[in-house]
Amino acid sequence: MAERRCLIVGGSGYIGARLAEALSEQYNVVVTRRSASPVRDAWAKRAGIEVSEFDSARDAALSVSGDFDAVINLAMPGAAEAVRNADASIKAAASTGATLQLLQSGRTSRLIHFSSFHVYGGAGRQHYSEDDVPAPAHPYGHIHLECERRVLAQPGTLVVRPSNMVAAPAHADLGEQSKLLFLDLCRQAAAGALRLHNDGLSHRDFLPFDDVLAAVHCLLAAPLAGARLFNIARGQSQRLDEVARLIQAAAAAPIDLAFGDGQDAFRQPFTISIERMAALGWQPTASLADETRRIIAFFS
Repeated sequence: MAERRCLIVGGSGYIGARLAEALSEQYNVVVTRRSASPVRDAWAKRAGIEVSEFDSARDAALSVSGDFDAVINLAMPGAAEAVRNADASIKAAASTGATLQLLQSGRTSRLIHFSSFHVYGGAGRQHYSEDDVPAPAHPYGHIHLECERRVLAQPGTLVVRPSNMVAAPAHADLGEQSKLLFLDLCRQAAAGALRLHNDGLSHRDFLPFDDVLAAVHCLLAAPLAGARLFNIARGQSQRLDEVARLIQAAAAAPIDLAFGDGQDAFRQPFTISIERMAALGWQPTASLADETRRIIAFFS
């Protein structure tokens, strides 16, 4: 085990747990969680990962000890949580301040903060670039944008705006993230039937976990004097009926696919600029179909 240390705030959740497992091959990884969970305890013990309690709505500072080569912040409120109670979500976003304390006190020299594609605002654009002026239309986007500004005001920080990240879960305690569209469809496929509740004509940009991991490795090595705000995405959106058929094809046995008549945002194809990440040597090459099969196998 290397002597390098990495703290992942929110690292026992859906994407964080997979990231913690992968980075534990090069780092001594510490993750935080909001509250006790037998499922997450068992996962951390099995993975050999240290866990620290931290609830940003309750705790002003992280209770971790020692210094870290890097800190990664994934502990931000979810979209549904932001809609239910925007004021509470703003308070929960205090994880940003707690991670900045580590940076300001010299306990780390690198903070990678995960923001959200939602800071760009509602649908309608054909192309999204880091140079665009953010125009969030959702409380979730407003909260993330405010946290971005706090983070980027400090040296030693990098901000990531991911599209829809998808991964086979590391454990079954997924919380509200279990309702994410891609996970829900894969769970349905594992159960033997598949229904998309809208008409399938909307668009999304889904990014498989291996590409997320490759992006994080690039950011861990990136110069802190250059660009500090990055999109990570496949770059080109896919229509949801095509994604549903990909999930249908990945199922272990033939299953039926049905569509509803609802509509949602992003009715037109769009692209996301990934040129800044490409300048760091990153290109998305992972197979969404392979990750889909892993997710379905998890739920099976």
